[in-house]
Amino acid sequence: MCVLALLISACGPPAGTAAHGSPSTYASPLTSSTPVTQTTSPLASPFSSPSLPAAVAANLACRLPAITPVTGGYDRGWITFPGGTFLRDPANLAVRQETLPSYDQAIGAWVPVEPEKVAPDGASYVLTGYNSAPPFYLVDAKTGNRRLILPEEREGPIQGSAWKVIQYASEGIYLWTGNAGMEIPVPGLWLLSPETGVVRLVDGSHYWGKVQGGVAWGLDEPNTRASASKVYRLDLSTGKVTTVYESKSDVRLLSPTTDGDMLIDYGKIGSPRLALLGGLGSFAPIELPLGFPPIYNARMAEPGVWLAVFGEAWSGIALYLKGEGVTIMAINHDLRPGLPGGLFYDAAGDCF
Repeated sequence: MCVLALLISACGPPAGTAAHGSPSTYASPLTSSTPVTQTTSPLASPFSSPSLPAAVAANLACRLPAITPVTGGYDRGWITFPGGTFLRDPANLAVRQETLPSYDQAIGAWVPVEPEKVAPDGASYVLTGYNSAPPFYLVDAKTGNRRLILPEEREGPIQGSAWKVIQYASEGIYLWTGNAGMEIPVPGLWLLSPETGVVRLVDGSHYWGKVQGGVAWGLDEPNTRASASKVYRLDLSTGKVTTVYESKSDVRLLSPTTDGDMLIDYGKIGSPRLALLGGLGSFAPIELPLGFPPIYNARMAEPGVWLAVFGEAWSGIALYLKGEGVTIMAINHDLRPGLPGGLFYDAAGDCF
């Protein structure tokens, strides 16, 4: 049975990377809920892995800004390590579906957009329109002052397409037109200047859905999940495109890593199989804890890649670290009718 049809279905593409939503777009929030107050450590849970956690993950001492779905939007708060306890931010405000919050350490406050839309220095962020399409505004993170940089009438590269933000980088704001829903997807990667509003084509060969650290990753299909697709790597400094992997089944681009690799989920939808793709084409399967649920979303944030997981047995958040693999870090024990496994937590910034 598909659990939580209103939020995510394990019988179809995960909501964060479905064929009809942007890489960071979520499914509809819950229709009913009880406010989340806390979750206990996964080490005390019967659903956790029988293996001992790795050294860095087990000794992690920091607070992770995180969000979790509630009626009409998302709760934001903090998961404290060690312990894995979630506490709702007392200043929490309702967040509309298309605008997910993240924590901006530069100003010490929450901002109403995903981490990908925040400038590397935290001084500004991109506020987008409905379904993450134009108009785009550049917002001063401290003052809230905004400036229009891409008007609504500026469609994507062809009529019927629409720009989507992939990543706000030091050199500008990377765009694509994948995961377009009713809009026409167009292969390519573009760069928007936040100063001038000029959009230029970087590469038009594939659907580049992930950008990080001077590298873009893409597929043959216009989303971050595809069937029987090749995975491509674009060196943004040289323009060189390399085929790094070819899948005969479903493959999903999860997240770049701090080492410049790409974490992928491959195989049958709803039954996660994790692997690390290297820039030279290496493929390294990663063992998952026993009974690991489907991966809803993945985000690179200190100290590694955080995996928001949602399943019938348990839900919460796990951490991937190079050399240590995947460790369950917090389980959400906010159980509700029809949700025996609780709800996921999604990282909203670096753990600090």
